[in-house]
Amino acid sequence: MNPFLVLDVGLDATDAEVRAAYQALLRRFPPEQRPSQFQLIQEAYQALRTERERWRWRLLHLDASNDGPLEALENFARMPGRFRPPGATALRDLVRACGAAAMREQAAPACPR
Repeated sequence: MNPFLVLDVGLDATDAEVRAAYQALLRRFPPEQRPSQFQLIQEAYQALRTERERWRWRLLHLDASNDGPLEALENFARMPGRFRPPGATALRDLVRACGAAAMREQAAPACPR
């Protein structure tokens, strides 16, 4: 988990910016309605609460990630509070349909020639 992505703040965020992002996410994902997202947000805030903790996280964790660009994009898209672009559902359905068609084609016996 990258707490900077969870809270949607930059690496150079101030204490006030981190706290404002945390409070905005708490209003959007109240603990009574979304406990799993609340826990993720709470853990991210604990990791970035002060400038010292932000630096500690950056020094110890940021470069330890072996994620490539695709994994980073997927992780970013899974974070709570992300905007889903229009057409995302249709694109997902198209990709799934193409994958299913490819699997059917691969499973079908080849025609003798």
